[in-house]
Amino acid sequence: MALVNRWYRILEILVAQPNTSLEAMRKELGISMKTLLTSIEQLNDVLDEAVQIRQKTNRLYLEVYDYARLETILAGSLRKESDFNSSNKRASYLIKRLIQAVSPLLIDDLAEEIGVSRTTINKDLKHIKSLAKDYQIRLSGRPNRGLEMIGTELQLRLFYLHHVYSYFETDILTKEMYRFLKDLCRDYKIPRKTQELLIKVIAITVDRVQQKKLLTAPISYYVNELAESEMIEQLIYHVELTYQISLSQYEQDFLSFPFNIQYLDKLAYRPIERQEVENLYGKMIKQVKDTLLVDFDEKQLFFEMQTHFKFLLNRLIFHVQANDIFHGEIQNKYPLAFEMARVSSEELAAHFGYSLGLSEISYLALYFELVLHGNEGASYRQKHQIAVVCTTGRGTANMIKRQLRRVLGNEIEITQYSEEDFNPKLNDHYFAIFTTIPLKLEHLNSPVIQITHLFDDQWLREEWQRVSHYHRKNLKTITLKFSRLAKADSYKEYLMAMISELEQSALVDADFRRRILERERQQSTIFGNDVAFPHTINQLSTKTVLMLGILEEAYQTDKESLEFIFLLAIPSEIESQTEAELLDLYDDIFQIAGDKELKTALRQVKNQAEFVIFTKEKGVL
Repeated sequence: MALVNRWYRILEILVAQPNTSLEAMRKELGISMKTLLTSIEQLNDVLDEAVQIRQKTNRLYLEVYDYARLETILAGSLRKESDFNSSNKRASYLIKRLIQAVSPLLIDDLAEEIGVSRTTINKDLKHIKSLAKDYQIRLSGRPNRGLEMIGTELQLRLFYLHHVYSYFETDILTKEMYRFLKDLCRDYKIPRKTQELLIKVIAITVDRVQQKKLLTAPISYYVNELAESEMIEQLIYHVELTYQISLSQYEQDFLSFPFNIQYLDKLAYRPIERQEVENLYGKMIKQVKDTLLVDFDEKQLFFEMQTHFKFLLNRLIFHVQANDIFHGEIQNKYPLAFEMARVSSEELAAHFGYSLGLSEISYLALYFELVLHGNEGASYRQKHQIAVVCTTGRGTANMIKRQLRRVLGNEIEITQYSEEDFNPKLNDHYFAIFTTIPLKLEHLNSPVIQITHLFDDQWLREEWQRVSHYHRKNLKTITLKFSRLAKADSYKEYLMAMISELEQSALVDADFRRRILERERQQSTIFGNDVAFPHTINQLSTKTVLMLGILEEAYQTDKESLEFIFLLAIPSEIESQTEAELLDLYDDIFQIAGDKELKTALRQVKNQAEFVIFTKEKGVL
């Protein structure tokens, strides 16, 4: 990653998360800690005191005293100030020349223009070819004829938009146009970021139309819900009048896209139903269900997310991604929903040839989480019966009750006992028992929480989550099995060994083996992070069967590594209780897949008894 681009990535991450750990930043950039610290020091030297990155212990903080200055920097001022010693600026210049050229360009001529060697130009062109893949553009060159860039007009414009304007100013917009845009954006309260994108889009539209490089077809999957709005009509009229050009509906749609990639409060969107959008949504959901075998109300999901989905598709079409929301934490908090979003993103990436970033996947995951667990709020609103048992005085007991109610809210009803009053035989029916005397209550069926860090809110919430998790896991609808797997020559051999154990235990039907292999032929169930998740329907049992296989020796191929196989046999008919626990089970599997500490602990498990202990101690599976 070139230095200037690294600076911008650091700033973008800190704008999204102003308080970020050094390690998280290092992993995000894929560089060494020394390189990161040097880059931050260099960036601070370039920035003035209005914007600075501070380090306290192992965390980075973005301090901003002049937001106008920060916005100018984010708009590309540092890139524009760079020279041709920057490989990215050279690449930007070459893209500019190739897209604007009316005939092929010779490498020697380009090298002379920039003042670098032919070898350097060839390296830059290799980089450009890599960038162009995201836009389905190819760089074509023949000896004695020269280079030319080949792609659709839409993709050429987008390539220019995202890889040229950051480094070179535009002189197409007149002072009158700038004044008009300033008034328009003030009247409709258009965000600064959208304004900057709009200026670039107007400039490239005018330039290409004047060159007779026109859009000649509708933009697939694009939903322009502002086509008939007063604001867009004003904008189109002013552009046509100022530059004496005529904009077709296709050009108007392109010019409008900066307003159609996120919802802006002051704009009059008119909802449009597009069958191709619904069809694409259907393909995406089918892929999720086929891959994960999880069931949910897809109509309800579409109802909840259709506006977001339209804007998401628009962002994919125009290569603009949301990167300032929900960064990083959703994957840990909602593992199953995140995995569903990740599978969805792969389907969309295959369709558009452009991958979704972490923030986009995380945002999508929230909608899946909503449809998976949206109805659980009703059960949580039921009052949970809590007991407080302690040897201290009434004042301390009241303090404990107040703290519990303050942190846990109104979903609890608290009964207070002294040590002498509490009868284990009569009072063993509580959702949780908070106590200062846990050893005397260790044989109860009710979950017991020893009061050690009562005024640590985070500790209390974690303990409450653990208790809630215990109650969900105590539904007894899952059979757990465990096996250490001796070295084999293929993933299929490991699977066959595990299935044989399940067949010998009479836990799966005779056709289970065939269904697993059929799914594997359709799509590999090795999910990455050293984890495989083969799963299919089981006709034999009404319980879910989960078998964990830990490989004695990691299985390696050119593309992947494997240590843990979670083999899941799912009942063909699932009751609501079983379904709820199955969703929790999915969450746990994907939580383990993304948690190095849990996988380290799991590697130490040797047998079925230790596996059961692991599940109880770690609160998973």
